[in-house]
Amino acid sequence: MNARSGYDAVVVGAGPAGSAAAYHLALRGRRVLLLDAQRFPRDKVCGDALTQRAVRILAEMGVLDSLPPAQRMRGARVHMRGRGWRDFGYDADRGADSHCLVVPRAVLDETICARAVAVGADLWEEAAVTAPIIEDGRVVGVRVGRRGRLIDVRAAAVIAADGARSRLARAVGLLREDDFGIGIRGYLTELDGLLDLQEVFLPLDDVGGRDLLPSYGWINPTGANQANIGVGLFGAGYEHRAQDVLHSFVTRLRTSRAGFGGRLRGGWAAAPLRLDFSPDRCVADGLLLVGDAAGLVSPFTGEGISYALESGRTAAEVVDRALTCDPLRPDLLDYALLLEHSYAGWLAAGRRSAHRYQFVWRVLESTFDSERAPFALCRRAILLPEGIGELRTNRTIDDVAALMAPGVDVRTDLLGVGELMTSAVRDEWPFLARLVTSSREDPGVPFRPALLLLLASCFGDPGVRGKIELGAAIELGALAALAQLGVENTSTPHSSWGNRFAVLVSDLLMAKSLDLATHGGQRALELISRAVTGACAGRIRERQHAFDVRMTEDEHLSLVELQTASSFELPCLLGAHLAGADREHVAALADYSRALGVAFRLTEDMRRLTRAAQPADDTATAGLRDGTLSHSVLVALRRTPEGRLANLIGRMTRQPGPVRRERLTDDDIAEVVGIIEESGAFDVTRTLAREYADTATDALARLPECPSRASLFALIEYAVTRHVPDLASSFE
Repeated sequence: MNARSGYDAVVVGAGPAGSAAAYHLALRGRRVLLLDAQRFPRDKVCGDALTQRAVRILAEMGVLDSLPPAQRMRGARVHMRGRGWRDFGYDADRGADSHCLVVPRAVLDETICARAVAVGADLWEEAAVTAPIIEDGRVVGVRVGRRGRLIDVRAAAVIAADGARSRLARAVGLLREDDFGIGIRGYLTELDGLLDLQEVFLPLDDVGGRDLLPSYGWINPTGANQANIGVGLFGAGYEHRAQDVLHSFVTRLRTSRAGFGGRLRGGWAAAPLRLDFSPDRCVADGLLLVGDAAGLVSPFTGEGISYALESGRTAAEVVDRALTCDPLRPDLLDYALLLEHSYAGWLAAGRRSAHRYQFVWRVLESTFDSERAPFALCRRAILLPEGIGELRTNRTIDDVAALMAPGVDVRTDLLGVGELMTSAVRDEWPFLARLVTSSREDPGVPFRPALLLLLASCFGDPGVRGKIELGAAIELGALAALAQLGVENTSTPHSSWGNRFAVLVSDLLMAKSLDLATHGGQRALELISRAVTGACAGRIRERQHAFDVRMTEDEHLSLVELQTASSFELPCLLGAHLAGADREHVAALADYSRALGVAFRLTEDMRRLTRAAQPADDTATAGLRDGTLSHSVLVALRRTPEGRLANLIGRMTRQPGPVRRERLTDDDIAEVVGIIEESGAFDVTRTLAREYADTATDALARLPECPSRASLFALIEYAVTRHVPDLASSFE
């Protein structure tokens, strides 16, 4: 038996995860050996889709330019069983990578592997790893079968990228034998009617249509008239039903779509799906698991390539950092913490995955047509978190870093708030962690309640403890209020699922918020209680006035003040309380925040109405359809009494009994916006918003000069313009 040593790391498996790990290690000057059991080009069972996130990573690695021309997709269409479909598009202004690609794995894997070799990784093809080498409980290398010989390759770290049934993971006790699903795919040619979208179908049912299965189907076009088509089932024990589910899925496509006959090129191929992702079972002494070997697969869409690339990069960073500290016995445990940060809120399924996600499917199904904020968020966070339809609760998470004056450093604290929010909800319902952050990437300095708290805390002792906890508390409280907006009376067959979700999520988030609020003491709890009470009272009164064309503008403004108290006034008061600000400064901050909140809300309502005239922006119409009449609508009603606008709104009112009258069409919505514009109501609301902004300015003038005050001044102008200048010109 031969032996080889001298490597910093050995990577087993040259798919996207393994090759990414080898690339990033070699780029850092590490000696790395990349092993693959087959010879390139070789194929893998996969949907072949590269999400926008994957495209970005490949571009950063220099791989994208080396790929041959590939089918480009502008987003995804998600079909919900019995509920139709919705499109999730990439933002057109995101740059050259604002698309996804469909690239066969035979091409993709060879290209990424070649890139790793180009930057210095050694590659052994047709090198089958038979077992890890373990000494004193630590993995110190692997035994490789190559060219008829067994070779012991020793290294300081081993990265396992050897697939869902990873031999290395099994050997060290990280792999459960009963937590596998199955994916089946094939390539159909001679198809008509393919879209420039990925298509996802979920959930699928059994052949008889009786049982809801933990499953999904897909169509990923690989050309003008050919596509990768398949199904995935992620419940253990469904392997024997997979072929029947696939046959039923393809048959339904052929019968429901004209010209979708197609011819199978080659045969159907199957591969296991690992279902038991858990960060602590992705690392052992000397060994890291990446990609499929770690169970990093979306249970809703089957997406795994972006997670493979990310985990490979993360593993390389951990190994490189650990080798710097201890070249002989690197400590790799940080890897579990990093995976938990990135994925535990989304992919931590475990043995309860089928039951947990079936509940979520029920919620998605019953609320698929709803434009209410909690359900719109839920769709984006759960279905396509990899970059399609970026998660935005509202405009308040815009990046306002350019409005932070020199000397104001809140970014680290805001990231800490996000971390604490995520950890607060991760254990009970892991998927909720996707709802509490705007994306996996650093969002900059988002304009959120926590930002106001951090700025207000500078009027006193800026180093006071508890800022992070109270920041997370008010953020979770704001999300709890947002979740409550999902509760509605509806005649849909499964309406109770949406209401259950909204109530349960709201209760959970509020409970977590109050638990964190205890760090601020009795006074903090009193302030939070008062703000929540006011916000709830405002919400109740708002629902009482739904479609009420006789409500006055003054009545509307009183509702706005109640509802904005929790998200604008509360954080400023909490920040001042923490910092021990004097009474005069607390009063000034209270006046500032109330006026800022009203100015912000008036402006936001106008922006929503303007966007409502654009059929592509579904969420903008939610307020009108729900009967929430904004200030501009009320002004227009007063200026056009008993006219067309009142008649349109009257058509949407609920009459006694369970049946709702007409819903406004897109043309009706456009007409509503046109009437408001012609009446001059927007100008009235715009003037009023500016008056409130002036009130906020006067309140700030009572506070002492400091960078935080300058930042608060800048936020006033942002509230009424939504304009964020270039960073370099903000405070010139």
